[in-house]
This record gives sequence, C-alpha cells and structure tokens, in this order.
Amino acid sequence: MTIKQPLTVEVFGLKDGSPVVLDRVIGGSVSLDEAKRIGYRLFSIVDAETRPKGFRILGPDHELIYDWQPGQADQEQARH
Repeated sequence: MTIKQPLTVEVFGLKDGSPVVLDRVIGGSVSLDEAKRIGYRLFSIVDAETRPKGFRILGPDHELIYDWQPGQADQEQARH
C-alpha cells in the first residue's frame, strides 16, 4: 500500500509502565511495506539495554496505522 505522504516509524519501549519512543524515522517512506522493513530493521539495531517492545507506523496525521511486537504475526492492526 502506498500513501501519498511520508510515514513515521517509531520503535517503542516501556518506562514506568508507559510507552516511550526509543528511536524514530520521520518520512522514511510513503509505502507501508517499506515502512515495515524500516521498522523491523530499526527494531533490530536499537540498543538491547533499552528493551524495545516493538514498533509502530504513524500516518501523515500521526494516526496509528500499524503496530508490531515480537512474536506477533505480520498483520495490519488498524486503529480507527
């Protein structure tokens, strides 16, 4: 799927029980498939000591369009 405006990929973890962004790529792609590849790669290189929990992809209006955590199948989890 291609979206006309750039997507944001965020790797997140937990701090005091709340999600925190550990790393972010803004505008890396307009393709959801490419943004997923960026997310998997970014997740794999984030410092293990920060204990990343997964990654999410945000649309141009910062709406959540995909999220992933280890052990989860690669499937869209749209939030509307």
